[in-house]
Amino acid sequence: MASLVASTGARALVGYMAVLALCLACRQIHAQQADTRQAAEITFDLPSQPLKQALAQYDAQTNLSVFFPSELADGRTSTAVHGSFSPEAALRRLLEGTGLNVRAAAADAFVLVPAPQGSHPAAAPPIPAMPRQYDGLVQSRVYQALCERKSLALGDYRLALHVQLAPSGHVQEARLLDTTGNKARDAAIVETVERVDLGQPPSEPARAFVLLVKPVRCAAGAGQADACRLPCGRQANR
Repeated sequence: MASLVASTGARALVGYMAVLALCLACRQIHAQQADTRQAAEITFDLPSQPLKQALAQYDAQTNLSVFFPSELADGRTSTAVHGSFSPEAALRRLLEGTGLNVRAAAADAFVLVPAPQGSHPAAAPPIPAMPRQYDGLVQSRVYQALCERKSLALGDYRLALHVQLAPSGHVQEARLLDTTGNKARDAAIVETVERVDLGQPPSEPARAFVLLVKPVRCAAGAGQADACRLPCGRQANR
């Protein structure tokens, strides 16, 4: 399995609430991208360079995460980005000519995928109608399964997880897109999620989901604040 990596950058934001973001893998989620599209422009000065290096610099400047299979970026060169752009527009420009496209994994995280042949890497396909009620069910059941195991307490680590459902509604495959930093925990997460059964068939069996959970960081003295509460109802460490 190709190991996905995230470009390095500052991730710990004081008072940042843990988010369980759920999206259709390799498709754009219009609602989740709204804030990013409307974000204030940033001045970029990124030269054309090896793509991995360019993505690391982009990540450090925008505080957004970009996930990609390591071999997908090998041998590719970014397009220079000079001037003021929104974070998403800058990323799309950076990928021009690389043969890669970008899909939202959350409002502040993206996944790189090969661009369809004959299409421009920055071109976005039509946004399909989404059965959001079922999306919420997937999120809730996976969330519940992880919260039931104290060793997998959400909010203590960053999680990027691919979930594929069987036609019956049972999780057919759970695959980490990046390690949580603990191999034993990685294996336990996959084992736990693959036991999840939603109890009803998905409306689109071919759909796959990417779930992201970010760690919580709280400022001293903010232990009782709502922003410092973890997804499983625990109190965040300061």
